[in-house]
Amino acid sequence: MDDPLGWLRERMLKAGNPLAASLHYAPDEHQDRILALRAVLAEIAAVPDTVSDIDVGRRKLDWWRQALRERAAHPVIDALVASSAADRLSAEWFDVLIGNVQGTLEAPRFERMEEAWQHCLGIGGEAARIEAALVDGRMRIFDSWAALGSFGYLVRLVRDLAIDARANRWLVPLELQADYQVSRQDTAAKSVSRGFHGLTRAWLEDGRNRADSALAATPADSRWQQRHLMIVHAMDRRLARKMARRPGLIMHRRVHVSHSANVWCAWRAARRLKVS
Repeated sequence: MDDPLGWLRERMLKAGNPLAASLHYAPDEHQDRILALRAVLAEIAAVPDTVSDIDVGRRKLDWWRQALRERAAHPVIDALVASSAADRLSAEWFDVLIGNVQGTLEAPRFERMEEAWQHCLGIGGEAARIEAALVDGRMRIFDSWAALGSFGYLVRLVRDLAIDARANRWLVPLELQADYQVSRQDTAAKSVSRGFHGLTRAWLEDGRNRADSALAATPADSRWQQRHLMIVHAMDRRLARKMARRPGLIMHRRVHVSHSANVWCAWRAARRLKVS
């Protein structure tokens, strides 16, 4: 492809995609790199949703593992190379994420909220670690940024509760189901109850509190360096608040925040980071 980055901008930076609101605030030298990285991460994360056969899914993920090492011909890998992100990232950094995505080919079940949080850390958290490493220039522990990515992934799990329930996929921890007396069958049948409202709000609040705790000791200069992750987190929190106000919306459609609201949220988050 002659211009993989141009193709990617046209594909991903459309009104309605949160990235169209947040990417502008990333450091100039990293904007194309983050765009290309997020496209790769999206392709990897989407594999379980594109296959019905587990072995096919494993082969696809194995292909991605090898393709990132060999810089194989693929539009998003071409963009990763063209942006120079490939030079700042080690292909091995993707291995944990790919392995965790492979684990979702068979729908996991969780007894406790901590298990569900670890699942979110393994996918959303690992993706955030890789972006943090891209900006920082080295792969470190990055617990704070992993927690933000984990929360963003959790928000999308909650948003898709009804969709997943109807597809016989149910990731709600057993302890939450027991506390609020909500089952997959209830959710698949679009049965909105006080219990469902409570479950949704409790799960989102638990994730937000975990993210807040992880971020509490992060210095202002690190927050500014990783401002794109911080701004994405602010937008994730806005989406979570929208769902917590009206959990019944989840039953009928995939909830989104409008582009104009995301633009406002991103601007306000960037302003607060710069002032601090």
